[in-house]
Amino acid sequence: MSLAIGKAALFFSFRFCLPLLLSLPLHAAELTLEPQVGFHGLFQLGHPFPLRVDLTNSGRPVEGTVEIRLWKGGASRGVGSYPFHYQREVFLSAQSRKSIQFTVDPDSLSRPLTVSFLSPTFKVSKEIDLRRYFTPSPLVLLLTENSLSPPIPLTSSSPSPLVSLSLADLPADPRAYQGISTIIIYEHSLRDLSKPQGAALETWLSLGGRMLILGSIHYALYQEPSVARFLPVRVAGLKKFSALPSLEKLYGRRAASLRDLVVQDSTLIEGKIVIEEKGTPILVEMGRGSGKVSYLSLDVGRPPLSRWQGLSLLFRDLLGPPGDSRSPLEASWDEAVFSQLLSDPSFISTYVPLRTFFLWLLFYLGGLGFLAWLWQQQRLSRRTLVLSALSLVLFSSFGGYLHLGRGGNIPDGVLVSSTLLQSLADGYVEALSNVALFSTLSRPYNLQVDRGWTDFEPVLPRSRRSEDSSLVVEEEGGSTRFRFRLRAWDYRLFKIRSVSRFPVRAEIENRGDRLFLKLTNLTAKDLTECWLVISGERYFLGTIFPGGSQVREFPLSSGRPSSVDGQSKKRGTVDLREISFKDRIREILFRYSFFPQDRGSARWDSGNALFFAWVNGSPYRVWVDGARILAHDYTLFRAMIPLGEEGTDED
Repeated sequence: MSLAIGKAALFFSFRFCLPLLLSLPLHAAELTLEPQVGFHGLFQLGHPFPLRVDLTNSGRPVEGTVEIRLWKGGASRGVGSYPFHYQREVFLSAQSRKSIQFTVDPDSLSRPLTVSFLSPTFKVSKEIDLRRYFTPSPLVLLLTENSLSPPIPLTSSSPSPLVSLSLADLPADPRAYQGISTIIIYEHSLRDLSKPQGAALETWLSLGGRMLILGSIHYALYQEPSVARFLPVRVAGLKKFSALPSLEKLYGRRAASLRDLVVQDSTLIEGKIVIEEKGTPILVEMGRGSGKVSYLSLDVGRPPLSRWQGLSLLFRDLLGPPGDSRSPLEASWDEAVFSQLLSDPSFISTYVPLRTFFLWLLFYLGGLGFLAWLWQQQRLSRRTLVLSALSLVLFSSFGGYLHLGRGGNIPDGVLVSSTLLQSLADGYVEALSNVALFSTLSRPYNLQVDRGWTDFEPVLPRSRRSEDSSLVVEEEGGSTRFRFRLRAWDYRLFKIRSVSRFPVRAEIENRGDRLFLKLTNLTAKDLTECWLVISGERYFLGTIFPGGSQVREFPLSSGRPSSVDGQSKKRGTVDLREISFKDRIREILFRYSFFPQDRGSARWDSGNALFFAWVNGSPYRVWVDGARILAHDYTLFRAMIPLGEEGTDED
């Protein structure tokens, strides 16, 4: 009977299991991957760029991980090279295709980038030499649905390559647009623009991007809400002009005159009119954060404007070099700044139970003192005293280890995030989040960042080994996860940049010998310990609650102005290090990170007014998975307000 069962089992194994095992490599070889670098094979050197991986599965269903491996660090960064991994879980059904979008940012192009598909049964890899795809200049993107593309004359003063692409090729990640100087839209419906794509364009614009919208005779496309959200005007229809002297005066001095032109008729919503003709806007510019949207109501893709010789001069101004959108004051974040926090008792007491520790220490020293007194009084034998001392040492050490180290009082790690909100315009802020994760145990960590971030930079010391610096990036839903491992009593520092709405409005009006400041807080956060530095004086403004506002008056006489709280300084340079706060950790971050002394920004002698306030509760989420992680967040809002004759608004 047993022999018959064995033969049946052997037959089943050869009949069914062996063909299945032999078929696995054959099916695995039928999956191919094809990477698409940048925008049609181009990206600007030194900036993140999109990378699309097209997967084709000709066999059975398969599940695995798409991984992009590149190298960060190197001699240019002053640290050793270390691997950086981007990963995405993917499932491919039988006879299917799928495209996966990544945004990658290599520090060096000397090493190839590796694209892989990893599964439990097989691996497919391909290396890419990025030196074939980069350009030193930013790109200009052209979006058009019409087969008739407008002539875009790029002169020698604008060496940016022009790339035409469809709406589906636009990335949904704002980081991928950092190598783009201008996006041109001509006769293109944006109805199919996804919500993540629209949010990415808004973020790119607010960070200093430029968008140029060219008019067309098909004016109905510009009345769609998807296009109107970026327009500074409301398009009503078409209007015909026999000539445009206002345009020819600026750009057509050596060109033939323009006759019988059809332009889009529109009314201004916001922004300013640069060129107009008989009340009709021809060229309109509108600010969006640190960026700019330009609207030209002319159809440059059709005669007579397409043959006009002054068109190159017009595009020279429309596609001029972008301005610097970075803040003039940057926050410092390195080992020296974090060591100030680690060495401060107020920071240590946030995660170490000092009171319990001193009580335990008092019990231990008191026990030793009592045994010493018994030794002097000779009330116990030597053997009993020795055993008692050993018992006290063992009990104190083992009990202290269990209570302090494993009793829930000391966390596995401490997450510190200090965010500097730099006011831009129109209610936008650029947020630079300095993040430190301090670990008391040797364990892996998952650092998660909410959507909207544009830059992620690990801050590595020169002494750190490359194997300890490896990072794995995983994107899931709207957040991004960074996986890495820390040893006991080790830490890592990161910088994360993002942009978002934060409507805190500051208005200064100059009325001769007086300045009137109006502060409006339209956020859901309290602004506490508000300060204003203006005309060589500093003023404490207290707290501004959500939905609240303050109006303050400041004299501009040659004498010494009276301060609000009696704390003022002689006219001239204001030393920001003299400003104190109730929280010691806030004071350390303010002096060494937000206004670092080594960069000279701790002394404020600018002609601009400086307003700053602490935000209760950060509007940006950075967290670590795990219940035994103690988190501290500190956020400072900062706005520099130019002092003009007519006053200036700063949002």
